[in-house]
Amino acid sequence: MFDTKISLPDNYNEENKYPLILLNDGEINYLKNLKDTAILVGLIPQNRLDAFTPWNTHNLKSSMPDFGGKLNEYHNQVFEHLLSQLLCKYSIDESKIAYGGYSLGGLAAVYSLYNTTAPSIIFSLCGSFWYPQFFDYCENHTILNTKASLYLQNGKTEGGKHNNILSNAPILSAKLHKLLSDKLDKVTSVFDEYGHHENIKGRYENLIEWLKEN
Repeated sequence: MFDTKISLPDNYNEENKYPLILLNDGEINYLKNLKDTAILVGLIPQNRLDAFTPWNTHNLKSSMPDFGGKLNEYHNQVFEHLLSQLLCKYSIDESKIAYGGYSLGGLAAVYSLYNTTAPSIIFSLCGSFWYPQFFDYCENHTILNTKASLYLQNGKTEGGKHNNILSNAPILSAKLHKLLSDKLDKVTSVFDEYGHHENIKGRYENLIEWLKEN
């Protein structure tokens, strides 16, 4: 269902315990400033429109495949199988497991709050919180991972060039930030002035500073 890209610190020593960062879409190059202090694992799905969506629905573009809704299966593979293998193979601090991603990868990370307690840190950059019924799901279900530290970042101008459900992205993101901030004790909520695909490097740099503190 997915491939992995693993980066160990250059001075990796099995006598030390390292934080583990699981990143959807596998773009661990954005986290290179953490490569000497953490084990980085990029998760590269064979079909991200299936893997990162919690239930199936029609795509916003008729020319694109529909969203497959296989996120539960994906998370089962990540947290029940891959994570067990990583814990056996590498020296990992189990109290410092982070999981997150960008766009649909960020949506998937937030959804994990309701299904697993494996990560102690969750991060979402420009999470696709416009996804149909996602806010309703979060509002009406009980969070399982109540002790997690959560980093939420979205852009105030996301969806500005669209005339479909994407145009509601900033409103839905703000509602979800507030909802999760009310439900959890450790939430960092960030909004910047950019659109969905803008300032990606800068957004990861801000995330890295937050990860270092957490």
